[in-house]
Amino acid sequence: MKKFLYLLALTPFAAFANPIDDECPQHTIHGAPISSITENVQYICHGNYAVHYRYDTKTAEFVVEHLDDSDINGSAKRKDDFRPDPKVPDDKEASIDDYKASGYDRGHLVPAADNRTDQDQMSESFFLTNMIPQDPGNNRVIWRILELGVRNTAAEGNDIYVSSGTIYEDGYLVIGDNVGVPTKVWKVVYNHTNGETIGFIFPNKKYSSKDLPLFVATIDEVEAATGINFFPQLDEASESKFDTSKWPKIIK
Repeated sequence: MKKFLYLLALTPFAAFANPIDDECPQHTIHGAPISSITENVQYICHGNYAVHYRYDTKTAEFVVEHLDDSDINGSAKRKDDFRPDPKVPDDKEASIDDYKASGYDRGHLVPAADNRTDQDQMSESFFLTNMIPQDPGNNRVIWRILELGVRNTAAEGNDIYVSSGTIYEDGYLVIGDNVGVPTKVWKVVYNHTNGETIGFIFPNKKYSSKDLPLFVATIDEVEAATGINFFPQLDEASESKFDTSKWPKIIK
């Protein structure tokens, strides 16, 4: 895929589109997310997901994916293949060494388990542009349970689109060669089958999986926290509420 640098003057995020809409629209619905961060960024298309990547933090602001049956039920097996993304300049990307002895996991934004169609797809999920420094107690517990709930929702025949990403508040920590540690992580889920939406925002620290209902948010609330317009063409009423009863595989 072609490499995109999207360097525009700061304008209201509803005023311009996202290159993902042109190059890999299959990963999104109702328009690709539009970010208020427009400088020192890069849009990247991969086979099963797309990235809005920040040079200043050396992490993604967000990733987007569309879950289909082969993504979650395919035969590909996880094989840790962490490596730099060849579509990003070397000096703008984290390295594996940056994470060593940092105390943080290389946390997937698009989960490896969402990439089971084939081994090439699985391998692409290990690009470092899809990784963030994530507290192990977050990545391996509450975040993992949320990812599983999203997959289980898709496995019931629902047409699921997901955006996942980071928030950097003033004074955020760095590891290695200035790789930013997000202060918060978030996920937005849209079920195209029934039109339901749900969002989550977590501080990047340890939580029990039982805490998941404490972090539920509307799409509007996640947009306010991130400055991202997630579904530019979606009816605003759908983004202003959630119904946890419509997400039984996530909120039990």
